[in-house]
Amino acid sequence: MTQVASSENLVGRFDGSSINSNGLSYRVFKRGDEFWAAMPDPDEMIDRQRRYELSRNQGQPVQPPQWSGLPTVDRRVVMSTGSHRYQTYWVESHRYPGTLMTLPLVYLIAEGRWIPREAAFMTPPGAPRMVTVWNDHCINCHSTGPAPRPFEKHEGSTRRIAQTGFHSHVAEIGIACEACHGPAEEHVRLRRLEAAGDATAIESLAKHDAIVHPGRLDHRRASEICGQCHGVYIRTGRQGELYRDEGQDYRPGDELQTKRNYIFPPQDREFYSSAAARAEAMRDFGNNLSFFRERFWDSGHILAGGREYTALAVTACYRRGEISCLDCHSMHDSDPSDQLRPHMSTNAACVRCHDAPRFTAALTEHTRHAPASSGSHCLNCHMPHTTYALFSAIRSHQIDSPDVARSVEHGTPNACNLCHLDKTLAWTQDALQKWYGKPPLPLDVEQARISAALVWLLKGNAAQRAIAAWHFGWKPAQDASGTDWPAPFVAELLADSYGVVRYIALRSLKTLPGYEGWSADFMDPPNRRAAAAHDAAAAWARRRSAPLSRRGPEVLINAQDECSQEAVRWLLQHQDKRPVTIKE
Repeated sequence: MTQVASSENLVGRFDGSSINSNGLSYRVFKRGDEFWAAMPDPDEMIDRQRRYELSRNQGQPVQPPQWSGLPTVDRRVVMSTGSHRYQTYWVESHRYPGTLMTLPLVYLIAEGRWIPREAAFMTPPGAPRMVTVWNDHCINCHSTGPAPRPFEKHEGSTRRIAQTGFHSHVAEIGIACEACHGPAEEHVRLRRLEAAGDATAIESLAKHDAIVHPGRLDHRRASEICGQCHGVYIRTGRQGELYRDEGQDYRPGDELQTKRNYIFPPQDREFYSSAAARAEAMRDFGNNLSFFRERFWDSGHILAGGREYTALAVTACYRRGEISCLDCHSMHDSDPSDQLRPHMSTNAACVRCHDAPRFTAALTEHTRHAPASSGSHCLNCHMPHTTYALFSAIRSHQIDSPDVARSVEHGTPNACNLCHLDKTLAWTQDALQKWYGKPPLPLDVEQARISAALVWLLKGNAAQRAIAAWHFGWKPAQDASGTDWPAPFVAELLADSYGVVRYIALRSLKTLPGYEGWSADFMDPPNRRAAAAHDAAAAWARRRSAPLSRRGPEVLINAQDECSQEAVRWLLQHQDKRPVTIKE
């Protein structure tokens, strides 16, 4: 994930291209074998950002930092972070020793293009520019054995603080063997002696090997190795000081919860030992709503990608069963896209434990879907794609059953309506009541009469819009719901105010018939985005090859196969505009 800059591992085109990032100009180029950027002075940007944060933390009324008048400087790119989807890059400070600052651009590998860093993440329009210091943030999980080690010079001595420079240390700058197996110096020494035929070394290894083998730990300790990065946690007080100055506070095999404060949603009743503890957590949730909403849906389900341990740890499969991350994932025998073991994207992942006939030979008794259909695929119902990361919806690791109540009360998308894109919450509620005895809830007019996916797509907040837009391009949902009617609705998001929503919508639109080669740029200015949305919707209105597979008030299409523009405008006018940031 993190590598020293070289021709072998940098994929971005440093070819003299100029990139505009919200009014600031960047140019990327090479000098010999080195990678460079002409950019607004990052040191000055950091200074302005820190002055702003200091004033704000002191309660002073202050405007966000202004970026006009920044001098242009040349900075050499020294490191990259990213893998098979996109890369971002780091330059070294000339003012603060040892400090690496972001080149605030991202190179999209599949598209072969540069975009501003802000456009690669779910952040509200007009949000403050992302001024990121690697030593403060990314070092934590994108390296092995990190120690940030900030310092400042003060009256002839060195006193460590978090603002004027770093002498950071890592065992390795990427995610390497020791991240999962622990310190290995003694292991390597003994293995070398063993290879040379040293009988003492062979005897020592037989008695005890110093490294940790995650597969030999119980399911909790094994999963906690993943949770050291893939979880929601904070370090407080002495914990934070020790990590800052001395380095990594956790070693594989440790009890993770004793090293850091892991945060679980207050909606999760089982996690809290008493009603009083949960009440305190609910107060914390109310007082820190933005922290939770950047990571969780309001129902308490994980929203932000990269937090899979936090999700798994609240499930019955983990608490009352013995599932671990390693049951489905492998670091050594897997596709790098999801690191799944062979066949773990099928029902084989679940029937090892859930092996009763209604989960195997008599599957439709449980699923009410045809055995070979996507509705009988365990993961689609129990691990739906309701987590967001990397321009995509990804599977929730909060393993549970479809529940319309979370959608009705909190707006969390549910598995049924993310597959049946043409159906209402009332339809889902009726089915779950009939099949599984789920109690009904009162529904408002939209929930009763309009497709839930369309409401999330057009009226929802940015997270709901992104998740819904992704599913309109998802093959199982297309098979269940049809592909000839959604285009005018997906097209509306080509003008969305969030760049990541526009990107996902365009990608999904291109999977619909007639749009395979559709051309639009999610980074266009607002007027061109609006024109692109209009053109895409108009192209659908012009088609008349055959009657549509879906029509009716729930999909906002009348008997003449015409889209209800009035209903679409109403949903868009009442769109949930609350700012959405997702800390993936």
